[in-house]
Amino acid sequence: MGSIIRYANRNLLIAFDIDGTILDMRFIILHVLKEFDRDHGTAYFKDIHISHIDFHEAHLKTLLERLSISYHDQRYILNYYENMFLSSLTIKHANKPYRGVFDIIKWFQAQPRTYVGLNTGRPESLRFKTLLSLNLLGREYGVWFRNDLLFMNKEGLDTKIPLIKIKGIKYFQSFNYKVFAFVDNEPENLKAISDIDKDNEILLLHADTIFKSSKSHLKGNSISGNDYEISRLIRPGNLYENEEFSRIA
Repeated sequence: MGSIIRYANRNLLIAFDIDGTILDMRFIILHVLKEFDRDHGTAYFKDIHISHIDFHEAHLKTLLERLSISYHDQRYILNYYENMFLSSLTIKHANKPYRGVFDIIKWFQAQPRTYVGLNTGRPESLRFKTLLSLNLLGREYGVWFRNDLLFMNKEGLDTKIPLIKIKGIKYFQSFNYKVFAFVDNEPENLKAISDIDKDNEILLLHADTIFKSSKSHLKGNSISGNDYEISRLIRPGNLYENEEFSRIA
């Protein structure tokens, strides 16, 4: 493989997933559970703290069973959770970014002819609120997300998310962006992109946070990590000389 320098005259783009990659979904889960107690005058979750949220947002039942909540009440809580979860995704005080992720995004946005796209399974109906909440969070870091660089799910919540991710990458490519990297916490989403990237030109970065698909989906061209450390990217020189990114061209 050569160097990414051969794309120096192209607009480059790194695509990020949002939930579980930029945002720590444990805070959303905790917010909804505390809201349940407030709305219903209960105390099921009064002693639950962020450290107790060690499961994917789709697997709340594991916590309810751990708390020995009755089957009847579990069904009631799960129904409330399902109805409230999407509406809570854009509540500012319930959204917390992973430490360092906005520093990474800012660094990429500061590189010449380099852009950051968002490739998410969130429904299209949340577009305005998603941009508003992310830009409010990113403002103190000097980060700004553009509407035209946000790809969302227009297919419906029952659509397989890996298919949405493929459409997102193709969307950016249709505007002549050279997508050089994709960051996602779900291994199955990274596999989907790997399957269409026949020349291995997209560096697949696994955010090793909380996810529901198996790590066995990760292929040899994936890099996995559980922190966002800007010093690993900033080396003498610039983006095009970075040894981790030279492998993608």
